[in-house]
Amino acid sequence: MEAYRAFTRIYSHAVYGAAYPDPAGYDQIHTARMPDSDLGYEARSALRASRFVAPEHPDWDSVIRIPTDDELREEEERDKKRAGVRSLRALYAGAGSVSLRLRDGEITIDAERYRGHGHWEPVPGIKPTILPESVSDEELGAAINAALEVSRNA
Repeated sequence: MEAYRAFTRIYSHAVYGAAYPDPAGYDQIHTARMPDSDLGYEARSALRASRFVAPEHPDWDSVIRIPTDDELREEEERDKKRAGVRSLRALYAGAGSVSLRLRDGEITIDAERYRGHGHWEPVPGIKPTILPESVSDEELGAAINAALEVSRNA
């Protein structure tokens, strides 16, 4: 998920060795700063919509692939327009990103810092937050909002 100054985008992934945005999954735009309970609910919805896609899956070729340069530029243009800015620098100013994983009954939240050119990387020295899957939406959202603050300030 990415949280910009003007909006938050939460989306699900198709996973096989790495995670790829899943066009058949959850992909929603929300307000920039979301209340904990709303953020937790929407993040959990995206986690539930994420799926494992193996090479024999019929969606393999359309999902498990690196986006083309044109696709990346189109997404950047949509995001800049949505944010009301003209440059990537303005889009990413004050932005934050977190990665969420649901595995074996635990939700792992990793804060990421902006690396440049539309890419994010783990924040050095920051350990992931691990919560039980049974955590409330409000607690999940609070942990995500805390990780977003780490991301924004990294």
